[in-house]
Amino acid sequence: LLNYIEVYASSTSEMITEVIQYMLKDPKLTQIEAEGLLAGIYMDTKGFSFKTGVRTFEAASYLKKAGADTTEVKKLFRANVEDFKTKADIIGNTRIIDNRICISYSKTQSENINVVIAQAADELLTVKKIEASFVLGEKDNTIFISARSLGKINVHVLMEKLGGGGHMDIAGAQMEGVSIKEAYEKVNEIIEQYLREED
Repeated sequence: LLNYIEVYASSTSEMITEVIQYMLKDPKLTQIEAEGLLAGIYMDTKGFSFKTGVRTFEAASYLKKAGADTTEVKKLFRANVEDFKTKADIIGNTRIIDNRICISYSKTQSENINVVIAQAADELLTVKKIEASFVLGEKDNTIFISARSLGKINVHVLMEKLGGGGHMDIAGAQMEGVSIKEAYEKVNEIIEQYLREED
């Protein structure tokens, strides 16, 4: 039994790679195992652009030497056309609050709406001056909320107010018994309250 907590690691996949690399005498990874771990690092670091340190690149380098094909890893993250269109619509619906917070929602429901809204929330953080993003989507009468931040705004605290949680810069919540419009207004209200308290 191993308890391994490393708050500075980019991802669980990075930590597992280090365990394999430094704790096993003669590690033998299959190509698919190496690609799975590399995909985990790629996803959690948003393409090696977020929470990435020297150790992250060392782990990725080790996985590449172990046979991971970066092209195959990239293929794992391809979206289908409908999800791509939904994400484009979400970005098109975006409203910016106080020149630094994005809020948006999906007009359509899809089977993987929770994945699409998370990707859209990540994408909105690439907009200049944006510090946080909140994206809502609906599936099976449940509203999913995905929140992202670059660190200045603690989205975990804001999502806790809706019964959710997560991390300081990656959080989420689910709401039932409300429409997407009502959930959108509730998230907007929480953002406005945060801005008032900040002043």
